[in-house]
Amino acid sequence: MDRYEKAAFLEWWANPSTCVVRIPVRVAATASAGEWEALLSSPLDHGVRDDLKQLVDADPCFTLRFDTSAVAVQAEGFDGLDHLQLVAVPGP
Repeated sequence: MDRYEKAAFLEWWANPSTCVVRIPVRVAATASAGEWEALLSSPLDHGVRDDLKQLVDADPCFTLRFDTSAVAVQAEGFDGLDHLQLVAVPGP
């Protein structure tokens, strides 16, 4: 089975008008619908990794933004280095 990967941005919003962080990622679909593995496109230095970990711990909800669309996701796992497991948040 081929692995499907796409460039995207992972955004963490403090409120509807303030994006706190926007990280370039490469996302790959997993076997389960609505789940992705996100690989951080650029290596993060130690301080930025710690900041991202704090954001995930505070509120694991992010926006996964593609070229023409976006989806709300929840970070289910963070290995502390460069991978995040993402699950789509069901809409209303």
